[in-house]
Amino acid sequence: MNTDEQIRRAQENFRTITELREKLEILTEHVESRKEALEEEIDESLNEAISNARDCLERIQENIEPKLENIIRERLDILKIKMDRFTEEGLDALHKEIEKLTPILTQKVLEEVDGLVESKLMMARNELSRTVDQKVQTAVETALSEQKKETEKKFSLLRGIGFSALIIALVALGVALSAVL
Repeated sequence: MNTDEQIRRAQENFRTITELREKLEILTEHVESRKEALEEEIDESLNEAISNARDCLERIQENIEPKLENIIRERLDILKIKMDRFTEEGLDALHKEIEKLTPILTQKVLEEVDGLVESKLMMARNELSRTVDQKVQTAVETALSEQKKETEKKFSLLRGIGFSALIIALVALGVALSAVL
């Protein structure tokens, strides 16, 4: 895999992660706005119900015995509890939906991040391999250069000794030949 392709893949992965993050932000905003709308709606319903109940209570107080007032108050408390329970159930359902979607999005993001990390590791491994190859090659060339210089010095010394020995042998041969003649 060449560097351009790795860069292209990394850019695609980055775009995908960015898109996922944007979708997550949009989903979060949608959930928040829906939550706020539900809370407002519930508050309005509660306030309206309480207001209506108070109006009824005033009429009953004017027209009916005090016993009925106690019954109505109990009913209002039950209604308030039911409305509170409805609010809690609505919020619980909302939280469950968020919890249900969060692992899916998290898994997708993690898979993309794993792919990016893998490609970065591969690029780093290739770069390290090239660097090590270059250093080894430089060290080998340096060692060979030093060995070559040393060999050339020894060769020059041996050549000088060889020529000296040849000259001495020729002189000795010349002396031996002149003694024989």
